Amino acid sequence: MIAELKINKNLKVPYYYQLYENIVESIEKNMLSEGDRLFGEIQLCEKYGVSRITVRQALKELEINGYIARERGKGTFIRKKIETHSLQKVSSIVDELRNEGIKTLNKILENKVMIPDEKILKILELENDAKILFVKRIIFAYGAPLYVTKAYLPYDLTGKIKKSLLTGNSFTNIITKILKIKLTHSKRVLEPAIPDDETATLLNLDGSSKKIVHYLQTFWTVEHSNGPRTMYFEEFFNPANGKFVFEKDY
Repeated sequence: MIAELKINKNLKVPYYYQLYENIVESIEKNMLSEGDRLFGEIQLCEKYGVSRITVRQALKELEINGYIARERGKGTFIRKKIETHSLQKVSSIVDELRNEGIKTLNKILENKVMIPDEKILKILELENDAKILFVKRIIFAYGAPLYVTKAYLPYDLTGKIKKSLLTGNSFTNIITKILKIKLTHSKRVLEPAIPDDETATLLNLDGSSKKIVHYLQTFWTVEHSNGPRTMYFEEFFNPANGKFVFEKDY
């Protein structure tokens, strides 16, 4: 059972976030339990008087934060609550090197327009035939590989980005300052992972090592005339060459 809620259209809080908070409250108060099936998209639209885009954005945030699991052909189910840690700021050694005047090198490995696999289509909430811009680059410091980035960007938002821009700018600068797309929300998830063989080779990980890297997923929500859109990044950091500082304001 979901706590009763009437979307307040006079608030500046986005509708999808009001719906997200309501469902989270229902889970936290045990009104919804692990394994319970959540209403379908159409039912949620009718119950709250909002668009399907709003419902999908709320469900996406619930899934990212570990509150629900969506099973294709079966429905959406409440997950067991898991502890997460919000990272408001993530700093790597790259920031320190730049502050100290040490140069870093960006090498573009791939920059192509493509139709992504089902996983990426789901994350970006795109139709099956939608195209994305896929960018893969590696960052060096002191002549050694520091991390590999894979960016998945909706092609209709960014178009093809020139290699010269990708080499000399961060994705934040490219998206917000050069393309002038408004970034409204960012979520980062950091965990250990075993990279694929290609990524391990790029990071110069020894074949006899455990090949454990810092795996960082970043989800950006950007503003668009047709509603909020998503951009997605994967980063694989060589743990021997970088460090992270986690900061949170209280």
